Formats: sequence, structure tokens, C-alpha cells
Amino acid sequence: MAVLATLRTLICMGVAVLVWFVLVLALNLPDTLVGALLPVWAGGLAGGVVSSIFSLRQGLTMAFASGVLLMFGFLWYRHIIADISLGENTLISLWPVWFPAAFYVGAYGYISLRTLR
Repeated sequence: MAVLATLRTLICMGVAVLVWFVLVLALNLPDTLVGALLPVWAGGLAGGVVSSIFSLRQGLTMAFASGVLLMFGFLWYRHIIADISLGENTLISLWPVWFPAAFYVGAYGYISLRTLR
């Protein structure tokens, strides 16, 4: 059971990173708060929906856990491995913090739409 949950979490995170990466490359957004958060929210919403597709009961928990793991992964890479400082605008530098909220909203939205029928 733990292996299956781990694989599902990795798939949700992979979908989110793929959507984020494609949007960052395709849109070439400026270094503004909206430019930093648009790909994060789109990727997080997609990852949250995928986590709820796997399981309606565990979707919210899996989505939030995936978002937290992805947030820590991005922050670890940016600020520890790549040694990128916070810079002048902390809100733009800490854009990965929005992954857990985006994942949760995506999962909650999908579950809400699914249970309306």
C-alpha cells in the first residue's frame, strides 16, 4: 500500500512539474509575481486533479503531501544547490510556496465537481 501511495504521489508531482515546465518555456513570462505564480498554479491544479483521479477519498491528502514535497524540492534546489539568493522581491523568490495550496485547490475542485452529479 505504501509503495502504491508513493508511486501515485510521484506521478502527481511529475504532472505538476511537466505543466509548470511547459508553461515556463512556452509563455516566457516576465519576472513579476503573476509571471512566477501562473505556472505554479496551473501545475498545482493539474497535479491536484490527478491526485483526486487516483482516489477520491485520499485525493486531498495526497495532493497536499505532493505539493509540500514539491515545494521543499524546489526550495532546496534553488536556495541550497543552485545558491540563488532571495533577491530584492521575496515574494517572487519564494514562488514554490504556492504549490501546496494549488494542489489542494485542484483536488478539492475536482472532488466537488465529481460529487455534484
